[in-house]
Amino acid sequence: MKFRSKRDMEERLAFIKLYVRKLKENPDEVFKQQVKLVNSFLQAAKDFPLTKEEYLKLKGELGKRPKSSRSSPTS
Repeated sequence: MKFRSKRDMEERLAFIKLYVRKLKENPDEVFKQQVKLVNSFLQAAKDFPLTKEEYLKLKGELGKRPKSSRSSPTS
């Protein structure tokens, strides 16, 4: 696997270590239930009738600029 930066690789490894720890902490039955839940979330996202742009527009967030990039009133 190729990473864009050392930081990306470190974040990926940290996630894997966390995931493995969680696997070891939970009994198989709990893990199976978690997998079903995550899979249902993924399926619901796939079946969602709006594109991400349509959803953000509906929420009123599409086209908004972060506060830090807005010009000040004196500019």
